Amino acid sequence: MGMRCNYHFLAIYTFIALFFPFIDRFWMESLSTQQRRILSEYQSITHSEDVPNSIRILDENDWDLETSVQNRYIPSGYKRQRYKRDATEDYDEDNDSPSSTSALLGHSGSSTASSSTAQRKPKWRILTAFMWPFNFVGKITWHIFHYSVRLIYRPTITPPRRRDPRSEADRFLQNFESTYGTIHPDFFSDGGYMQALKTAKDELKYMMAILCSEEHDDNDTFCRQVLADTELLEFLRQHEVVVWAGNVRYAEAYQVSNILQATTYPFVGIIALQPPTSNSTSSSMNCQRKMVLMDRIEGLTSASSIVRRMETVMQLVDASLQSLREEQEQRETERRLRQQQDEAYLESLRADQEKQKQKEAAEKAQVKRELRARLREQYIKYLCQTIPEEPTTAPSSSNSIKSVTKINFRMANGERVLRKFKADDTLKDIYNFVEAYPYLKEMEEGRTVNYPSEASTSSSARKNISPIGRPESYVHRFNFSIHTSFPRKVYEADDNRKLADEEGLWPSATLIVDTIDNEEEDKDDF
Repeated sequence: MGMRCNYHFLAIYTFIALFFPFIDRFWMESLSTQQRRILSEYQSITHSEDVPNSIRILDENDWDLETSVQNRYIPSGYKRQRYKRDATEDYDEDNDSPSSTSALLGHSGSSTASSSTAQRKPKWRILTAFMWPFNFVGKITWHIFHYSVRLIYRPTITPPRRRDPRSEADRFLQNFESTYGTIHPDFFSDGGYMQALKTAKDELKYMMAILCSEEHDDNDTFCRQVLADTELLEFLRQHEVVVWAGNVRYAEAYQVSNILQATTYPFVGIIALQPPTSNSTSSSMNCQRKMVLMDRIEGLTSASSIVRRMETVMQLVDASLQSLREEQEQRETERRLRQQQDEAYLESLRADQEKQKQKEAAEKAQVKRELRARLREQYIKYLCQTIPEEPTTAPSSSNSIKSVTKINFRMANGERVLRKFKADDTLKDIYNFVEAYPYLKEMEEGRTVNYPSEASTSSSARKNISPIGRPESYVHRFNFSIHTSFPRKVYEADDNRKLADEEGLWPSATLIVDTIDNEEEDKDDF
């Protein structure tokens, strides 16, 4: 079914394509050269492709082009109006001779042309009546084919991509400078027309909107001379006028021309804040103020004229604009003052918070040190209870001499202490003794005044210590090291290394105790 429809449409289209050119050729060959020229102009004005209908309308209006264009929608049989023109329209100003347009349209006034037209009139009416059925069938066939093709094939139409206002502003600036040079007002380039309008409103400035059109003869003179005038440029710079310009060939500038109702180019619009009315208050003026077109300059003008028109507008608006500027400056001053006060308050608050943090950190560190000192003291007192008794050697027993070593300690404070240890004692037992020695010494001195040079640490002295448990979750770190004098060899507090296995500690040795600082002790003790 679909294939049949396609064949029918193809046959109809072939018939139209083959038959209609012969009909048009038949109509055209029966016309004179002058009539063909009038017909061509009529079709270009009305965009009509129907040759027989166009000839019929021209024939009914005596081949008057202007009257035919005006009466083309009036049906046949109705009275048509003849449009009279000014008497001076068909004559040139120089020699008062008929113009070329009048001669072309057949308004020479010769009786020959009129009589010739009158003789052809019945002939054309008979021919039009004869060809009317063919014309009617052709129109119906063409419309059927046209709508059928639209139903079968609908091409996708993608509208042209519209440029954003910033791109259009950049494009206009590049084209302007490439054509007229770089001496021109400082055109607004941070956006489009609406952005320039917003900038002028927010900053309480005047705005000048310039619309150009290359199709007008005065455009080149205006862009090359008026916009480059030194007086105008200095005036715009001095008053900080926001200047926006565009070419009506671009989409945004065309919309602006409709908004400002520009009819003649070049166009200059002077825009400013609307002056307040007599019954408007300052607060309502600030809330409802808007930018309005105060003056418009259409067509070619001079730079001094634009300056004078700007000065006239400024005389009307400057008072209210200055009042708004003072209010804005006062608000800005108050805002900066509040901002400075807020910054000073926040700075003081941050300093107080920092001091409070440092104070809290110092208190926490102090509490931690005190706790560590108490736990350390508790642990050392616990060591005093766990240190084994100092072994004794009998003079007659050789085995007991081999199982005991004498170690001479030189403490960090310069004091010398002699202590015996068993062979199976470990290096950590040595460290525990040195750590607990000050407490053992205090207990010994509390029991007797004359304390011997040998730290016997007798059981009677340790009995004075009350039972103390080992502190929980406490990791003890020794704040000293033990080493030999020469060659220097440091012994670590190892619970698995026995004294009998250490060369240099058996059967006697001299060890030096040096104090060390544990910076990470506060963090790792518990």
